[in-house]
Amino acid sequence: MHPEIQEKLIREIDEMTPSRDSVGYTSTSTMRYLDQVVCETLRIYPPATILSRICNETFTYNGITVEKGVKIFIPIYTIHHDEEYWPDPQKFDPSRFSKENKERRHPLAWLPFGTGPRHCIGMRFALMVAKLGIVRVLQNYRFETCPQTEIPPKQGENVFRFLIPRNGIILKAVARKDVSA
Repeated sequence: MHPEIQEKLIREIDEMTPSRDSVGYTSTSTMRYLDQVVCETLRIYPPATILSRICNETFTYNGITVEKGVKIFIPIYTIHHDEEYWPDPQKFDPSRFSKENKERRHPLAWLPFGTGPRHCIGMRFALMVAKLGIVRVLQNYRFETCPQTEIPPKQGENVFRFLIPRNGIILKAVARKDVSA
């Protein structure tokens, strides 16, 4: 749905990984725009919509006391779509994750993998695998919408399948003519 973003990402990929053999941890981890695109995707579609924790000691914050043992729910999806942290939150804008914008944002406004000592231990691996997959595919293909593409996709019907499009995502993969086979 954003061909200009895809083209900018393809340019970065072509510059940083000109061949199949140049794709690896080092080249992929230094791609700034790729990181921004992946982070913005995870903001709009976080892997989990809610995070839960159990309070391990009684504390008071802003006049509210939370007792030890109480289960606390953190609404990740809601935070990721809150206009206080994300102006025009429905807009796909990778520049939200530029170095400057990250430094200005509240550190807990982006939580796709949780945070603190209980954050997802597979976060770095998941990010690297996703980035490697995107690089390898975009080295050879572009994606376009087609008549069967549902815009916007209809969301799932319950809290556990909310972010999984009800009818899937149908796109057209177009072989890049600007790369040699």
